[in-house]
Amino acid sequence: MEGRAQTVVLIGPLNWGLGHATRCVPIINALLFRKCKVMIAAEGASLAFLQKEFSDRAYFLRFRGKSIRYPSKGNMLLSMALQTPGLLFSILREHRELKKLVRQTGAKAVISDNRYGLWNKNARTVLITHQLFIRAPKAKKWLEPWLGRVTRFFVKKFDICWVPDFAEAPGLSGALSHKEPLPGLRFIGPLSRFTAIAEGSFKNPLPEDFPADFFLVVLSGPEPQRSIFEVMLWAQFQRTGDPVVFVQGKPDGELRQCTGNAFFMNHAKTSELAWLVTHCRMIICRPGYSTIMDLSVFGKKALLIPTPGQTEQEYLGQMLTESGQAFCVKQSELDLATHVLVAEKLAGIKKIEKQDDLLENALNELLGDL
Repeated sequence: MEGRAQTVVLIGPLNWGLGHATRCVPIINALLFRKCKVMIAAEGASLAFLQKEFSDRAYFLRFRGKSIRYPSKGNMLLSMALQTPGLLFSILREHRELKKLVRQTGAKAVISDNRYGLWNKNARTVLITHQLFIRAPKAKKWLEPWLGRVTRFFVKKFDICWVPDFAEAPGLSGALSHKEPLPGLRFIGPLSRFTAIAEGSFKNPLPEDFPADFFLVVLSGPEPQRSIFEVMLWAQFQRTGDPVVFVQGKPDGELRQCTGNAFFMNHAKTSELAWLVTHCRMIICRPGYSTIMDLSVFGKKALLIPTPGQTEQEYLGQMLTESGQAFCVKQSELDLATHVLVAEKLAGIKKIEKQDDLLENALNELLGDL
């Protein structure tokens, strides 16, 4: 008697920084535990990261999307508006490509992290997003209802929408997910690649003689702002002389080197980054939502610097500052020596309790009769 065929599940994370890929890790692990055949459709840094995480445990497909660039200076809203036609074309293209993939792979379910074209009538489709109510700049608040309608137009194309947060407001995402109730949502709890890793498996990647009281800089996000942020922070750390570790967010590279008071790593494995977060004096990073979910696993002190003009990060950073958990400052106003002292006086990002049943229940609902 033949065994039951594996359920094929396609996972498609957006490639705008690593956050969309990293928060898929607990979902992929749960699917592998259920003996599903996991096929990861991604590109660029997201694909490189997931290949390193899962290597021979999953199948990988290069699946192109739309790359964006943040402006080095100037108007973020204008920059994104100019890229919108390309984004819409990309959504339609990936929708057409998914039809072929579903036929070729026999996928029964598709889980998309913020890729709005990955719906299909021949598979059960899920959209993962925490941005149901997109924030516009203060001077353009009149755009928010229109942005909300566009977002919800695409959300309704999917069979279900998973929100990586708790159902009770404000959660970690605040008004981005909880502004008002919407039909068809399932709150699956925060997603972090660190929730399932045991402390005994943490690995120290630093040279033996590197100082113990180091700061940790975690870089992420699209260029050129990722590089601008790195150069600015390195210049300020050279002035302060404090020991610092830079995790550069480049999973396709393996370079590791000491330069003065700094240790630079292209990429850190999950076990290594967990060790660095646990042992560092403080984390300095962008307040992206995936980063905040990761930090909530550890309950660490953090200095947050939003990408200029990135309204989601500005909102999340402000929310954490107002609650006394972390300190957020504009990139143009950063004075490292001063603002580190402010952040050190705060409680740190509140540690949340792991709730595996939320994700497990969502997966049961998705896969139950497939």
